[in-house]
Amino acid sequence: MTKFAIFVCPTGTLAEQIKQFLAQSGDAQGTSRAKGSVPGFTLIEGFEEQGSAAPVYTQSLDRAFNRGLKSRPSPVVTMDGVVTKPDGCGMAITAPWLKQVMVNFACTVKSPTRKMPLRIQDELGMPLACGIDKKQVNAIVAQAEAAIDCKTPTQWEMRFYQRSPNQEWVCHRSWDLGDSQSSVN
Repeated sequence: MTKFAIFVCPTGTLAEQIKQFLAQSGDAQGTSRAKGSVPGFTLIEGFEEQGSAAPVYTQSLDRAFNRGLKSRPSPVVTMDGVVTKPDGCGMAITAPWLKQVMVNFACTVKSPTRKMPLRIQDELGMPLACGIDKKQVNAIVAQAEAAIDCKTPTQWEMRFYQRSPNQEWVCHRSWDLGDSQSSVN
């Protein structure tokens, strides 16, 4: 079985800032993320399926995306900024329209070989540092806020990924979501 997942990912400057921060903070703090992780926000958690089923999922995602276009807001994604958690920090976004697209997708995709239900994320976050001491959290948040400009105008994409045998995520298809808005002051 192969692992698949659906993410919403920034492109351009914000994506580069996040990648650079993750590389630098991982080296300095020993907080690197898993090899081959996607610098994006999980919409549907990883699920196992036969590799040959990828077209079934891309076609169903395409239909769910297109069905939702009539009610698509602008912007689709609102950047909430860097948030702290008890054992780390991350970035948060708000995207209720995407959640509706994921519900539509999960309810309509048919696969006789998938054994687990699709798990849609309620809160859209991307870890920047996990498993760290509470004393380190504030320092890493300050570094993240200095390195990542959450007010940067950003294009977003919804992406369907497959985990390769060498544990890298490979994008099968992406859907343009347009520009974001920042709720960060």
